[in-house]
Amino acid sequence: MEIASSISMCSQKLEPFQHIDTSEDDDDTNWLLVRTSQLLLVADSPQPVVEPPKPRTTINSLPNELLDVIFKITHADWLLFTLHPELYSSQPSTLRKRSWKGLMKLFCQFPYTPAAVCRRWRNIVHDTARFWTRPVVFVDSRDPLASLSNLKNFIQRSKGHPLILAVVRKDYNVVQDLQEGMNVSLFMDVILANLNRFNDIYFHLHHSSSLPSIAQFRYQPPFQPNLARLALHCDEDDGPNHDTTIPKFLVATHWPPSLVTLKIDGRNFGTIAKEPYTWSLVLSHLKTLSIERLDQPAHSTHEPLSLLESLEFLARLPELEVLTIRDVAFETSTRVPGTAPIVINVTDLILEDLSADVAKHMFDLAIFNPTYLLLRNIPIDALPHVPQPIFLELSEIPIDQDIEDFLCFWDGEVLALRDCPGFNDAILALFAEEVSPPYHICPSLRELHVQNCSNFSGRGLRRMAEIRMDFASRRENESLNLSHISDIFVSGMGPILAPEDALWMRTHLKTFVWSTVQPSGGSCHLDPSAVVPFTIP
Repeated sequence: MEIASSISMCSQKLEPFQHIDTSEDDDDTNWLLVRTSQLLLVADSPQPVVEPPKPRTTINSLPNELLDVIFKITHADWLLFTLHPELYSSQPSTLRKRSWKGLMKLFCQFPYTPAAVCRRWRNIVHDTARFWTRPVVFVDSRDPLASLSNLKNFIQRSKGHPLILAVVRKDYNVVQDLQEGMNVSLFMDVILANLNRFNDIYFHLHHSSSLPSIAQFRYQPPFQPNLARLALHCDEDDGPNHDTTIPKFLVATHWPPSLVTLKIDGRNFGTIAKEPYTWSLVLSHLKTLSIERLDQPAHSTHEPLSLLESLEFLARLPELEVLTIRDVAFETSTRVPGTAPIVINVTDLILEDLSADVAKHMFDLAIFNPTYLLLRNIPIDALPHVPQPIFLELSEIPIDQDIEDFLCFWDGEVLALRDCPGFNDAILALFAEEVSPPYHICPSLRELHVQNCSNFSGRGLRRMAEIRMDFASRRENESLNLSHISDIFVSGMGPILAPEDALWMRTHLKTFVWSTVQPSGGSCHLDPSAVVPFTIP
């Protein structure tokens, strides 16, 4: 009865923790009453406010203005990594094959990837003109009309922004592509119709016959010509482009030129050399010129490119600063006795893959006084005299060429030797030898770069630097103002550096860098703050 009575009382409202008399030995009743009092206390307290669940926040919750800012930041980063294709054209073919595919994928990422996410993103991307300034069209595409449509979309959506166009191949591992030239002609109709929109046009094709004629690009619209860079690059010379639709150039229709950088194949340069006067007007502001890729077989029916006419035209370009001539087979001729040589004033001269006959006659017909000279795969023994640039770079000089004799007649400040098997300790000993005035070979030499040269030793390099430094610091030679080699950089394939030689050069030279690898797979590196090289056998 007592338990039933207690339960009945629980149905009534009790004050929290109100005392109720029960039997002292009735533990179950006491527990029930205390528990009921606690529940009533909770019931009388204010109920907490339960908020509805917050909606899930995603990128779709962002306003269009913020998405536009995110896309612009992403686009700026994309531009940093998407290098100009021209930087790959001079790479060895094996290296280019590995890197080219990745570059082409990178080119397709923006603006196509964000535009493919959803309609909202696509509308934002389509309405932002700066995202549509780097069109790429592929001449080996399975659907050239689709590439043409993409080019038209870039022209339309860029809304007046200057364009940088690349006309390239996805794959350069081909022997012959008859479709290449036809696809280029298809693209050229759109390019020429919108020529004033392009700031930079880069062609990299397989055949020279697929390249458009340079004459098509001199008919820029008289209003706002923007084309500043043009590259007509090919991997193989198979003859000229036989396009006969180009009208005769009229001087009266000449407009202020805008082109400052030109890379051109040998066939197209022959077109220029035939009309030196008119083309010197068109290219009067040209600062950088590269001429490359011209093969001239013995029984070729194509008209040869005259070296003399080419040099005479180059002398007509008043603002030319950088000249590159690469893999061109000129028709050579000797200078007429009594005639003055042609003077070509450029600051940088780069000569690569030329025959002994071309190299010899080039320096016989013309005078060059560059600040920087690069000779890559050039028979230097054929040169009638040694140029005197401040910066000289010798690269891939054949081992049968006498580098020692060549350097005996050069007096510059910075020397770089790359991939030269003829560079050895004998040449280093020649640098160290004390002779009658000018007292040393290359007396003004202060900086030396050595890359991928394996036939010299670290000991010979240290001995040469030590002797020249000692000679220049002698008290009796103070009035001669002699300089010593204070900066040495060694990298690529090369020898092991002994710890004692590393210690001396790191201690006595202003700058000393050593990082070499061996054919066996070993390496030798000197950290910037270390005096002992880290060698891996």
